[in-house]
Amino acid sequence: VVVERLTKNVKEDHLREIFGQYGEIEDLDLPMIGTNRGTAYILFVHEAGAEAAIASMHEAQLDGAAINVSI
Repeated sequence: VVVERLTKNVKEDHLREIFGQYGEIEDLDLPMIGTNRGTAYILFVHEAGAEAAIASMHEAQLDGAAINVSI
C-alpha cells in the first residue's frame, strides 16, 4: 500500500498505530531526509488488511491533510 501526501509531522510509529488497525503490518517504509518525504510504503501480511486500509483511509484526514492511499 502506498500512502501519499503525508505532512512532515507524521512519523513511522504513528502510521503503524493507524494502519495496524486494518491488519498485521509486515513492513513499513517511511523514507526520510531530515523529515519524511511525504510518502510511505506499507506491506500487510494479508491482502484483506491492505484492502481494508485503502477502503477506510483513502482521502481521509491525517494531521490536517487529506491523504491518498492506494496499491
